[in-house]
Amino acid sequence: MQTIKYIFSIVLGLSLSAVMPAAYAIAEKPISVDTIYTEVDVIPRFSGGARGWSNFLNKNLNVRSIQESIDEDSYISFGLVQQANLEFTVCEDGKVCDIEVLNADKISPEFKEEVMRVMRRSPRWKPALRDGQPVKTRFRQPVVVNLKDR
Repeated sequence: MQTIKYIFSIVLGLSLSAVMPAAYAIAEKPISVDTIYTEVDVIPRFSGGARGWSNFLNKNLNVRSIQESIDEDSYISFGLVQQANLEFTVCEDGKVCDIEVLNADKISPEFKEEVMRVMRRSPRWKPALRDGQPVKTRFRQPVVVNLKDR
């Protein structure tokens, strides 16, 4: 019986020593603050979800100013319904930065300017998570505006 306990102790000790270094290696590897992660476990989201995002846009996007400043050529070139395809960074603390309009040549300059103004005023988002930690990542989000006839 003593021999079985002794052998069990050795086997248990060897298996724990094989597992423990890997666990420590993971814990010691910090997530870099400068890295923008492309693969995350949880994507960033606007506080309040899709409804909160929609409310934020409806409250802050000044469609009237676009309508008043846009010229007839822009209406003809870009149409009454325009979609800005945004790409931006959501940082670990939820701040939005590095905002780009990917299809700027397909929307009116007035709409581009307005959507950029609104995005710069965006409240903090819930950041992406990787291994349970908040990380910086790029995010794409369309914004559609309907410019009714003047």
